[in-house]
Amino acid sequence: MAIWTLYKREFSSYFQSAVGYVVLFGNALIQSVSFILLVWFIRDANYKDQSVMQICFSWPIFWFLLLGTIPLVTMRVFSEEFKLGTIEMLLTAPVTEWEVVLAKFFGALSFFLILWLPTVLDLAFLQIFSNPRPPLYPSQIGLTALTLALMGGFYISLGVFSSVLTKNQIIAAVLCYAFILVFFFVSMFRWIQHMDATSLQWISYVSGPEHLQNAGLGLFDTRPIVFYVSITAFVLLVTKTLLEGRRLRA
Repeated sequence: MAIWTLYKREFSSYFQSAVGYVVLFGNALIQSVSFILLVWFIRDANYKDQSVMQICFSWPIFWFLLLGTIPLVTMRVFSEEFKLGTIEMLLTAPVTEWEVVLAKFFGALSFFLILWLPTVLDLAFLQIFSNPRPPLYPSQIGLTALTLALMGGFYISLGVFSSVLTKNQIIAAVLCYAFILVFFFVSMFRWIQHMDATSLQWISYVSGPEHLQNAGLGLFDTRPIVFYVSITAFVLLVTKTLLEGRRLRA
């Protein structure tokens, strides 16, 4: 299938550039150091109000990595094609716009998920070598992984959309970062006093931190799944429309 060929091309491109390795190893280093600091914090403070999973994914460094790496991963998706002039060759090949967009989206998403393998290994080693072992349950692990993948998919789609708007990778990264920050800071409105219940309900529906917090508790909620799948599909549809317009102009 054409989409599989395009996906392999896109995914392998991350391991053929220096930026990909810098993001990969830099992310792994920061995750490992932050996890060590987290364990020291839990041990020294004898912190028992939240599970390790909850603390790990509400840690400020986690959000710094999540919000900071997405633009780096996605800024070159279409921008580099525009800059090198290879987009015309790609658009005149026997492939559809959907195949191109989905291949680039899933290629970026696959690389994004690989970036979080160090955290998975850290949690595994914590379970193996801790005595007594911290309480980690399959429901917490599965729901947190699912929520992170869905949230990452949405942010990746914003990055792909930003990249199709310009041939400048820096501008694409800045646009992606701005879009992500808008959705992230919406969740901060829940701390505003005297906010009505309806507004709080809508904020809760789109709040990434709250979705991860509930997943860390092992609470299954279909609303975040519906939200992330639907809005990701919408952003990719808009991206496909823009790419289709570029093909028609060409």
